Amino acid sequence: RITGTPGGISGVEVQLVMTDRTLFQGDAEPARLPGYGIVPAAWARAILTGDPEGGQELKLWLRRLYTAPGSGDLVAADSRARLFPAGMGRFIQARDDTCRTPYCDAPIRHFDHIVPWHDDGPTSLSNGAGLCEACNHTKELTGWTAKTAPGTRHVVEIRTPTGHHYRSTAPPLPGTGIQGTDRPDTAPHSRRHRRKLRHHAKALKYAHATELQAA
Repeated sequence: RITGTPGGISGVEVQLVMTDRTLFQGDAEPARLPGYGIVPAAWARAILTGDPEGGQELKLWLRRLYTAPGSGDLVAADSRARLFPAGMGRFIQARDDTCRTPYCDAPIRHFDHIVPWHDDGPTSLSNGAGLCEACNHTKELTGWTAKTAPGTRHVVEIRTPTGHHYRSTAPPLPGTGIQGTDRPDTAPHSRRHRRKLRHHAKALKYAHATELQAA
């Protein structure tokens, strides 16, 4: 009442787990309610699609869970949260090592949505990239776009306001170079290669910022 927030149910999360067939196709396979146990499929659908008690509209969030064919082992999950969860952040940190902007090897400070969250970009491992603070803010300027692309490792394609295209490939983890996938002195993310071109990239970045201020 002091804050002006209406009374009623607020801030309660119920993690109801069911298959997509049960939710969308009327399948009879039961759902699971963590902390309680197995619940009938029809009851689970009614909770999600029926009118809540008292007529108050509640927020509904769907998070996809991915299981391995055959074994049913849980291998991945989507997150609809704005911020990357701690575990997902640690994964991106280990995968990217340093800032994913080409020619920048600054330490990772932000976990960025490659396709922005406000453009319906998911909070997922494939749509996440580790960036330094400067590159993350620069990416939000008009004319900068980014998207993922196919590759043997995680690939981000970046387009700058000047029309230049760059591809950023996640560096190989220790041991992967043994099979000849990347030579240390020619890998796109090797420190020698990044040092050589870092100055050129920063010059382009700050030149663009100067143009924006002059405009």
